[in-house]
Amino acid sequence: MSIIVNHAKKGEADSSSFNVFSSTMQEVKSHWGGPGPAKTDHVGNGYYATYDDKNTVFGFTAEGKIYDIRSYNKQLKTISLSDLKKVLGEPAEIRAGKGEQILVYSFSEEVQLKFILSNETEKVDHLSVYNQTIVLPNEDNYILDIKGNSNQLTTNAWNTMQNWRNDIVKWKENQPNLYVNGPNEKKISLTFDDGPDNNVTPQVINILHNYKVTGNFFFIGSEAEKYPQVVKNAYDNGNVILSHSYHHVDLTTLTKEKQINEITQAGNAIYSIIGKEPAMIRPPYGETNEMLIDNATTKGYSIIIWSIDTLDWSQMEAENIIKNVTDNLRNGDIILMHSDSEKTETAKALPKIIKAVQERGFKIVGLDELLGIKAYQ
Repeated sequence: MSIIVNHAKKGEADSSSFNVFSSTMQEVKSHWGGPGPAKTDHVGNGYYATYDDKNTVFGFTAEGKIYDIRSYNKQLKTISLSDLKKVLGEPAEIRAGKGEQILVYSFSEEVQLKFILSNETEKVDHLSVYNQTIVLPNEDNYILDIKGNSNQLTTNAWNTMQNWRNDIVKWKENQPNLYVNGPNEKKISLTFDDGPDNNVTPQVINILHNYKVTGNFFFIGSEAEKYPQVVKNAYDNGNVILSHSYHHVDLTTLTKEKQINEITQAGNAIYSIIGKEPAMIRPPYGETNEMLIDNATTKGYSIIIWSIDTLDWSQMEAENIIKNVTDNLRNGDIILMHSDSEKTETAKALPKIIKAVQERGFKIVGLDELLGIKAYQ
């Protein structure tokens, strides 16, 4: 324990020689290489880079200055709360998290040493050496990067997707009625586009029911009219029924009047089945513009994008769908899947996704609970 404390006083974690006073991500990359795009997340005002092989995570500013170093060394998992108090005394602060406790020890005005204890094991999961004078993450600006990979896309298609992801995340910063993810809490939402159908959507509904979790269905209005009983069954089982437009067209290519018509027709179709009009819409392909946001807001709708794309429409194998979730899962994630007739592998993957998410201590909730906004008009 004394070794950990001595490191922390120098601004270091026990897993590396980098510090939170002067080290930069450029130095880390020159010694360890880059963690890769799938291992870097945008959180609040900062970024986090994960080096699994080094059991270390770095928090850093946009300029690359490191302010947080987290160690996941296996030896930490033998340390209990009583061990910490016996050696270090009472912490300056104890914070309650979702499924965890955070014990904060302050060594100076700059450095905090935090021990994160799992409520399940009652042992340390990881520690954090944090320089609070460099950056204080702003929870009101908790915007996640959009994750998910497929080896079936061409280089051109992948680059186009990455550009769209970067643009929508940046755009979200000034669009309060546009949502990419929920708050920094241990909750996530499972969402399903392009239904209903008479095969996969009923399977998804049954799986959600069996695991007693809430799903969020963005139904196409014209398809809802074809399969009203499936829509009603989804609603009656406690899921959230939302809009994915009426014809599933790129709404940004339409005139103002046609955009409004797509929103209105889809809302009416769903209302005629469940007696409620949605208050959330996911535009097909995620394509959004200022006019669409204005029109949706006028009609009482929030626009919902996603922060994890399982790419079950591209690399459709169940294992890849699962991997895109388990490799990227973060607080507040909105996970994109589909429930149309071609997505049999999505239904196959869903039980394993639910188990993996719950095993990590995340609560699966409706978008209304995740985002704190209404689901229906």
